[in-house]
Amino acid sequence: MEESTNVAVLGAGYWGRKVISEYLHLERTNPKVKLAKVCDLLDNNLIYCKENLQVEKELLSAKYTDLFDSDNIDAIHICTPQETHHKLCLEALNAGKNILLEKPMALNSRDAWELCDVAEKKHLCLQVGHIYRFNNVIQKVGDLISQNYFGKLYYLKMQWTTLMPSPLGRDILFDLGPHPVDIMNYLLNEWPIKVSCSARAYRRKSLEEVAHIAMEFRNNIMAHVELSWLQPGKVRDLCVMGEKRSAIVNCLDQTIRVYEDDKGNNYSLEVKQNNTIFDEVNHFVHSINDKNNHKNPGPVGANNVSILEQLNKSAAEERTITLGY
Repeated sequence: MEESTNVAVLGAGYWGRKVISEYLHLERTNPKVKLAKVCDLLDNNLIYCKENLQVEKELLSAKYTDLFDSDNIDAIHICTPQETHHKLCLEALNAGKNILLEKPMALNSRDAWELCDVAEKKHLCLQVGHIYRFNNVIQKVGDLISQNYFGKLYYLKMQWTTLMPSPLGRDILFDLGPHPVDIMNYLLNEWPIKVSCSARAYRRKSLEEVAHIAMEFRNNIMAHVELSWLQPGKVRDLCVMGEKRSAIVNCLDQTIRVYEDDKGNNYSLEVKQNNTIFDEVNHFVHSINDKNNHKNPGPVGANNVSILEQLNKSAAEERTITLGY
């Protein structure tokens, strides 16, 4: 029988609020799950949780060590700024907590692998918030590829763009880049063997806001990713080009349009839309008690950071980098 699980959320900003809402949803549907604590340094975020999410006042805290010191908390979902991920996750793991850490899990691969090592030694569940692994349309495309639906794969293309103020202290590779890199790994079940990247900052002097990424995989498969905070309209699209047929995938609307030939014959595939955040947190809770139920384990996140590092290096050195995968 599955044990009861008490989860805390650390960070109640834009993304943390979405996560908190889904744990409350999960709590209503599963009596063995409890949102045990919400922590944030800013009073305004805690007030929002109390007034808008109806989180009980006694569950709110501005002191993050309360989460680590409590014997009543089994797991922590960390939704803080990326520069704090390694420090907070390391402290939480050393306190014996299971962790779901938002992407990227660290700002360098050495720190990311350290978290994996600590989790393994302490026999704790460590997962990373690669949310699109739980998107039904991405799972559907992965199934189609494994069934050879597209025939021999030629190349994949992703557009991950929107118009928004560039986040302070962040470059686009480490902010938006983790999603496309992870989706490629999920679909192809491998990491790229070569990467190259061109990236620029336009509205500020440093920290890139636009990036064009090229990746090469085994079996002559290529991939291209466009990242931008400057392009109007939010786009999260994936194109899959194959020998038998191709597809245009809208990851936001969770739709797939298949193209059979060069005459334009096309049709839609049915995909049941899902709540990806809910499915992710539900998976995390189950994974704590079922160590074989890991769709997004720590090493996936650490390898993701390694790829992002090499893309940054490629952009800085203006060259293609061959990887050891």
